[in-house]
Amino acid sequence: MAIKISLPILGQPNPHEVKDVHLVGRYALGVTWADDHSSIYPFPRLRLDDPARAQGDSAGADAPDERLTEAMGWPRDIKKEAEGLRVTWSDDHVSVYPFPALRALCKCAGCTGGH
Repeated sequence: MAIKISLPILGQPNPHEVKDVHLVGRYALGVTWADDHSSIYPFPRLRLDDPARAQGDSAGADAPDERLTEAMGWPRDIKKEAEGLRVTWSDDHVSVYPFPALRALCKCAGCTGGH
């Protein structure tokens, strides 16, 4: 997975700073960024995109071929912290998403080049 890097422009809001975190219905997490971009992260996709999983951290990450159970794809607690977004899942696994990495996971048309 390649991480998109964007340099802040003087006088413009930091695109990696979170303004608001909220639930989108019952299935996803919504993030509004300082530059007013909005991202939606469905819970199962967010769990599969756990940074520990990408680094092959066998202590906390799911096996690459493991299917998500309902508990694995359902957050119990979501906290905005200085280093990123911390999600505690119903199976007690904790994922930490640094804000630049979370922004890079946005799959909206604007971020993926779609129309």
